[in-house]
Amino acid sequence: MTADEKLHRGKPRILIVDDLELNRAILCELFCKEYEVLEAENGQEAIDVLEEQSDSIQVVLLDIVMPILDGFGVLDKMSQKGWIGRIPVIMITVETSDGVMQKGYEMGATDIISKPFNPNIIRQRIHNIIEQYTYKQKLERLVEEQTEILRRQSKKLRENSAQMIDTLSAVIEFKNTESVQHIYNIRTLTKILLKEFSRRHRQYALNEEKIESISEAAAMHDIGKIAIPDQILNKPGKLTKEEFEIMKTHTLKGCEILEKLATVQSLAYYDYCYDICRYHHERWDGNGYPDGLKGDEIPIWAQAVSIVDVYDALTSKRVYKDAYPSKKAIQMIKDGECGVFNPLMLDCFLKVVSKFEEGIRRESEEKNLTAEDSGIIIPEQDSHQDNEYELSTRTLRLLELERQKYRILSELSGEILFEYNIKSDKLIFSDQYQVLTGRDAGFENFWRGSAKEQLILKEDIPRLYEKIKEISEDKPDCRLEMQIDLEEKGYEWYEVYLYPIWDTGFERVCIGYMGKLINIQKQKKRNLQLQKAADSDPLTGILNRQAMQKKVSHLLRTRQIHAGAIGFIDLDNFKTVNDSYGHMFGDEVLKRVAGVLRSILRETDYIGRIGGDEFIVFFREISAREALERKLEQMCESLRQNVDGCHVSVSIGASRYPEDGDTYDVLLHKADQALYMSKRMGKNGFQIYDEACGSKPFRSLLSGMDEYDERLEQMVQALK
Repeated sequence: MTADEKLHRGKPRILIVDDLELNRAILCELFCKEYEVLEAENGQEAIDVLEEQSDSIQVVLLDIVMPILDGFGVLDKMSQKGWIGRIPVIMITVETSDGVMQKGYEMGATDIISKPFNPNIIRQRIHNIIEQYTYKQKLERLVEEQTEILRRQSKKLRENSAQMIDTLSAVIEFKNTESVQHIYNIRTLTKILLKEFSRRHRQYALNEEKIESISEAAAMHDIGKIAIPDQILNKPGKLTKEEFEIMKTHTLKGCEILEKLATVQSLAYYDYCYDICRYHHERWDGNGYPDGLKGDEIPIWAQAVSIVDVYDALTSKRVYKDAYPSKKAIQMIKDGECGVFNPLMLDCFLKVVSKFEEGIRRESEEKNLTAEDSGIIIPEQDSHQDNEYELSTRTLRLLELERQKYRILSELSGEILFEYNIKSDKLIFSDQYQVLTGRDAGFENFWRGSAKEQLILKEDIPRLYEKIKEISEDKPDCRLEMQIDLEEKGYEWYEVYLYPIWDTGFERVCIGYMGKLINIQKQKKRNLQLQKAADSDPLTGILNRQAMQKKVSHLLRTRQIHAGAIGFIDLDNFKTVNDSYGHMFGDEVLKRVAGVLRSILRETDYIGRIGGDEFIVFFREISAREALERKLEQMCESLRQNVDGCHVSVSIGASRYPEDGDTYDVLLHKADQALYMSKRMGKNGFQIYDEACGSKPFRSLLSGMDEYDERLEQMVQALK
């Protein structure tokens, strides 16, 4: 025998099936101390291993997504070969959708564990499943042996009937993944209830001997569930109508089993066994099954088992529900939520239900069933379990490879990765951060302290906080653009990606975040330049017609100001300037006008050229008419110039917000009317819109602008 064989002798054997070696290595680390671990890197390889060693493998840990043959394909093959049911299969997957999980259970998976998983929890779940299946197989063998003995030694069986009943009943309890304690509960509660019932209602002639026989026979009530398929019996969710009809047949199947066991029929309490097995789901009002018996048509011993079976089912944890508190279970029975019971039996039940817990505890201590009592060898475990494991050289090598890949990808992408721990309030950046900045990559007290203000622009912190609050299991990531000062050289634009880290222990809790920073400063700057170019008049550099309309309209629509005014400026006799001095000279005049406007207006005001020699200005927060008049006078005076012997002057029309309108189009139209009035009054001046402007007919000076656009379009087409 080799050293390796000596090491693994006596250990349960498990098969890990996953196409990623690192995943197999991590699972191997979890189980190698207690189990002999076999590995397969795809579904077909797993089937090959099972072909050779299915008799010795006690559990299969199965990934879903794999090459050659996936996890569902493995389940299908195992079902065809009769391994499902004998070898438990636990699927381990990142896919948690209801459809995938339901398909896994329907195809025979014993359990489905979601990645990432808690190491201690998965170890315990695997241990429990192996123990359960080992116990189940042991009990099934015992049943077979006992049945054979029954055929030859009916006398000996009669003397040991209680042991045989225990064994048969325990099989169905373990097949149904329920606690063996359920058998003792039914016996004990039936005995307590019938003692009270016989004391109150002597006409039923229930003496001590009968009550003892009935309580022993009560353990056979669900023996028919041996014939129910595991996927229905152990289904975690609600049964379909068709599945429930199959489940209901367990009452009749149990009777068939009893009828075939000829030696059981010789037992003194065979009739009790048969009646309880068949009728314990009948109800007092006739709405039970399988025969729809009503009232006293139902044997009194079946009535007793019926009510205690319901109570124990409600107060015990099952695959499809959690345990209800005793008080809640009693109220549900009283309210008829579990069917109608004999009023006399129900009164006795309510009288003695408080004694049930004490009776169950005492009975359990007397029986004290353990794995050792059943001859089952369970691997020893350390009394002290640690969350940390001594990693093998193989696992360390694979983890180091993953770390190197992680570092290389980070460097190649130029991204800065980070991790934040909520409990410690610590932010840690990747190595790329230290390479870039030369600073320590860790920030203590990041969120609860002042460290966040050192990195993030103050105005962006509330936006980040709101984004984090939006993260949930349904929306497990977020992205936003923020200004961050990583290098202490000023704020730059970064694109931030944030992903939550979930603790998948007893409840799913967010314990931190991971993410990455991508510097988009150049991109942002380029976008701003492109946007500025798109918004600018190419000759003067101020806003063009479309940008002016967009900015002012947004300002008015969002009510960002309380008062304002539009000034519509037109150069006097500009056509003559172009005709006399040429268009190049005219362009220089337009540039000078734009420069003067920039010099005398505030940075918060908008300036735009909307046509050939037409300009628009928008004054923010100017409410008094007198203040507007002074500003318009200043503009006329500043623009009244002599350029190389050419006299330049302007006429201005103005309208006020909100007095004259609350939209860009309305205000511009009224400023146009005021400008027309200013021109008629002799040019080289200004006019603020009033009723007189609105009452007189006018010719819009915007027409010239429209003609300019048409001429420009003609020139573009000609150039094309």
